[in-house]
Amino acid sequence: MNDARHSGVYGMKMSNPTIRVSLLAIPFGVLLLMSVLLQVRSAMAAGAVAMQVERIVKIAIMEYNSAMRDGDTARWLKYFTDNVKRQAPDGSQQGMKAFAEYYGWEFENFEATWATKRMIISGPIGAVEFEWDAVHKASGTPVKIDMVALFELASSGKFELVTFYFDTAKYADFFAGAPGVK
Repeated sequence: MNDARHSGVYGMKMSNPTIRVSLLAIPFGVLLLMSVLLQVRSAMAAGAVAMQVERIVKIAIMEYNSAMRDGDTARWLKYFTDNVKRQAPDGSQQGMKAFAEYYGWEFENFEATWATKRMIISGPIGAVEFEWDAVHKASGTPVKIDMVALFELASSGKFELVTFYFDTAKYADFFAGAPGVK
């Protein structure tokens, strides 16, 4: 029985069920391996994005502090897209012009630092819990606000959305004249 139906790989007889099942499993094993490798590659890419977001958030916060100290809003604004949106419980700004007006007002009216407590990164979003420690320049009143900020990174490598969460009741009077604030 040397016909093609009965000879297998390297002349082995294909009548052995173990050999047939093993040979059939090879293509499925290869597909499974390729699938796992693609998932690992995707996970590594997602991890790379998270690392990039974390690095940019940390640098932007350091830049906010030094820009605030020096009164140079441009150093803070460079981390945001032209179509940036800032959302907060007391109002919002859409677009770089409104965003720049708000931060121009903030830098003019406060001496502040941003002290990060913790940060969580997931994909293109960074969540930062921090204390905004400021002095209202006109009155000399200290202002400490515990906040959470969510930064969303655009494909450009700049932030397109920043959303702040904080209690506005205690310090609302200090922000009454800010652009875009209710």
